[in-house]
Amino acid sequence: MIDSTPTALPDPPPALGLERNVSLARHTYLRIGGLAAYFATPPDIDTLIRIWVWARSHEIPLRIIGGGSNMLVADEGVRAVVVSLRRACGSFEFRGAEVRAGASVMLPALAKAAAERGLGGLEFAIGLPGEIGGAMQTNAGIGDGRSIGDLVTSVEVLRDGVPVTLARAQVAFDYRHTSLRAARELVLGATLALTPRPRDEIEAEMRRLLATRQATQPTAEPNAGSVFRNPPGDSAGRMIESVGGKEIASGSVHVSTLHANFIVHDGHGTAAQYLSVMGEVQRRVLATYGVRLVPEIEWWGDGPAPEVFQ
Repeated sequence: MIDSTPTALPDPPPALGLERNVSLARHTYLRIGGLAAYFATPPDIDTLIRIWVWARSHEIPLRIIGGGSNMLVADEGVRAVVVSLRRACGSFEFRGAEVRAGASVMLPALAKAAAERGLGGLEFAIGLPGEIGGAMQTNAGIGDGRSIGDLVTSVEVLRDGVPVTLARAQVAFDYRHTSLRAARELVLGATLALTPRPRDEIEAEMRRLLATRQATQPTAEPNAGSVFRNPPGDSAGRMIESVGGKEIASGSVHVSTLHANFIVHDGHGTAAQYLSVMGEVQRRVLATYGVRLVPEIEWWGDGPAPEVFQ
């Protein structure tokens, strides 16, 4: 657990709006994890920069939390300043066929807003429970190959305490990974180029995608989305199911019986149990196929990452 005594971590200036020892479980879709040493929802970029300066002066890591849909937080929590950009970067603006969206804009909300204006390209995002900031880090997409990186014209980041705009050519978008994530950039927003399309066609496709997602994924149970990346030419879910993965469980955590690349729990799961299930899934697939599944979700914890994330 985080040591919350006055000597363990400094008290921040009240003007920064930092809370102490805040549960991260209630800020994630998975509903698992310990405390953040500090938590803030700054009202604007200027306050975010002041928080960044304060955290850096005390050598405390700063982490940005988005929708919380693609992460596993350690039971012990994190010694970090965790910041939600919901207030500072939660708006979007359309300019013709382009849209500039803040890091905390939810993907389904943006897809719906684009549809209302007869702009296509974001249909695939209607069922993705993440935000623009996270999508820039992971090149969020769906199984048919469509991903957010195909739409990006520029990305705004906070680099060394200064807002910087990166052109599309300055960012590498790969399968479920980008250079922004590798460099641990703090994303403030992005501009996307969309395509005019009849609204009824857009909405019909989004209804179809949502119906497919609800029929094939455990949306009613706490989960972190797809746990592992698909290996080249194959499906992680297929491989996991073929090795009896749907039988794997640890305590309250188990592989979903609906989709084998989802790991769920009954509301009482722990990160340790989740890691145990991930490890057994990796072991079985490696033993059968000679392929080590790479996690798609992100680990949030202090110190070296657990073996399954290495």
